Amino acid sequence: MHHLYFPPCPVHGPIDPPVPYGHLGSRGAIPNKCGSCELSFEGGCCRFMDKLNRYMHLDFGPCGIHGPTDPVVYEDRYIRAKVEIPRKCLRCCFLFNDIIHGFSCRKDAEKWGDCYRGLDWGQWQPDRIFFDLPHPKVTTKALADAAHVNDLKAFVIEYRRANPGLSMDEARRDFARIRELISSGAEG
Repeated sequence: MHHLYFPPCPVHGPIDPPVPYGHLGSRGAIPNKCGSCELSFEGGCCRFMDKLNRYMHLDFGPCGIHGPTDPVVYEDRYIRAKVEIPRKCLRCCFLFNDIIHGFSCRKDAEKWGDCYRGLDWGQWQPDRIFFDLPHPKVTTKALADAAHVNDLKAFVIEYRRANPGLSMDEARRDFARIRELISSGAEG
């Protein structure tokens, strides 16, 4: 799940006071710095959209609950998630899984309303940024890992498994595009 948070927001500014916000049927507030930011769009953030091909979570700042923020897989007696969340959120009473936003935080719900705050990753950062291929192509962790270690063969094998019907030439072009982003330091 951390791929929705990294690279972190490059815009510095205050989180409070919150800015009222509504989109479709939801009402609430977003961080102050996002209220006038050109990267804010429909409750999400467009930072690095041209490189990552996805919306990012808004930056709500630290949640105020202390604990380790290294990633762990969420699991309880009903759910085994395929995503990682910060360790401190694992047993937190504010953690919830929303059908639209995925794992989110209800801390300070009276302040944020329907605009759920993102999870607090603290000072932890991933060792690399996860790139998404353009929609409707599927990007898997194995595919991203192969690109990061510059393994074209493994990339093409995983690419063709995850995206049946696409050519080897297209796989090579996508590999070259991702490798260019990685080697240019465009990971944020």
